[in-house]
Amino acid sequence: MKLENTFDVAALPAEAWAVLVDVARVVPCVPGASLAEIIDENSYKGSVKVKLGPVSLVFDGAARFVERDDASFCAKIKADGREGKGRGSAQADVDFSLVASPEGTTVIINTDLSLSGPVAQYGRSQGIIAAVAEEMVTQFSSCLQEKILSGDGAQTADEGDRIEAPSVSGVSLLAGALKRWVARLFGGGH
Repeated sequence: MKLENTFDVAALPAEAWAVLVDVARVVPCVPGASLAEIIDENSYKGSVKVKLGPVSLVFDGAARFVERDDASFCAKIKADGREGKGRGSAQADVDFSLVASPEGTTVIINTDLSLSGPVAQYGRSQGIIAAVAEEMVTQFSSCLQEKILSGDGAQTADEGDRIEAPSVSGVSLLAGALKRWVARLFGGGH
């Protein structure tokens, strides 16, 4: 399934890019994510906790930059993970790019997500998955602006450290996602 998300940050593209490609620096802003290991400058291991409806899922896996153009502010990331309780797997190809905007920078994220095994049934409704993804991006962009780009600083990793995002309430994530999905259904969403 294809997911498209955008958000704006109040920073110039070069400044935003330097932050966004620093995985250890941004992981604390990704709802439910933790960074377990930095394999090299382009490869990482970690996990993501996500709630789809009544089901909480934890995907352990890896992500790597397969393409990265620092001059054009665009990158491709390949990620894959297995659900910890054997309920399936997820693979994602993520393209993201930055463009200058009146607010500073618009971040454009295009994701090709594939779920397999029993976990695919939890996400049968593409609308719910898209709404959950959008809510995660909203929470990520807010944290990014407040904790990193505003100059307040954020946790970074030293070799061997595990970095985790603050626990995200499955209820608040799902509530925000459902609100967006229902608004779209009735034509009131953005």
